[in-house]
Amino acid sequence: MRLRSLVDPIAETLLELKKVSSTQWVLRSAGLLGTVLALLLTFPDGLLAHLGTTTVTGVVAVVLVVQVLRPDSDLGIVGHGIIVLALSGQADLSVPRALGVGLALLLAHAAFALAATIPAHGLLTGSAWRLGGRRLLPVLALIVLASLLVLALARVALGPWMLVPGILAVVMVFVALSPWADSR
Repeated sequence: MRLRSLVDPIAETLLELKKVSSTQWVLRSAGLLGTVLALLLTFPDGLLAHLGTTTVTGVVAVVLVVQVLRPDSDLGIVGHGIIVLALSGQADLSVPRALGVGLALLLAHAAFALAATIPAHGLLTGSAWRLGGRRLLPVLALIVLASLLVLALARVALGPWMLVPGILAVVMVFVALSPWADSR
C-alpha cells in the first residue's frame, strides 16, 4: 500500500509528460541547453572541480529538472541567478565569456518563458513564432546597446557614488521591460 502511494504520483507525472507537444519539447530543450551552456561557460575548469562548483551545479540541476517539468514555475529564476552570482564572483572573468553566459541565459529564459505561455499540448504556428521573435527584438536591441555601453565604460574608473545611478538605471530597465496588466 505504501509503495503504491509513492509510485502512483510518479507514474501520473510520466503520463502527463507523454502528452506534451513537440513544440513544448523544443522550447524546453532549448531552455535546458541554454542553461547548461551558461553553466559550462561559467565554470571552464569543470562543473565538479571543487565543492563550490559542485554545489552550484547540483542546485542548478535540481532547478532545471523542475523547470523542464513545469516551465511556468518561478523556481527557474533561481538557477539563472545562481549562475550570474557565481560568474560575478570570479576574478579572471573576461568580457567574451561574460557575454557568452549572458546570451546563453537569455536563450534559456526566452525559451522557458515562451514554453510557459503556451499550452503544454498545443502547437505554435508560424505566426506565433514570428510574434515571439518580434517581442524578443527590443530586448536584443537593448542588450546590444547595454553591452556597447559597458564596453565603452569598462576602462573608466568611477567612484562608489555611481552605485546610486546604476541601481536607478537597473530599476528603470526593469520597469520598462515589465509587462503591464491592461487597465480595461
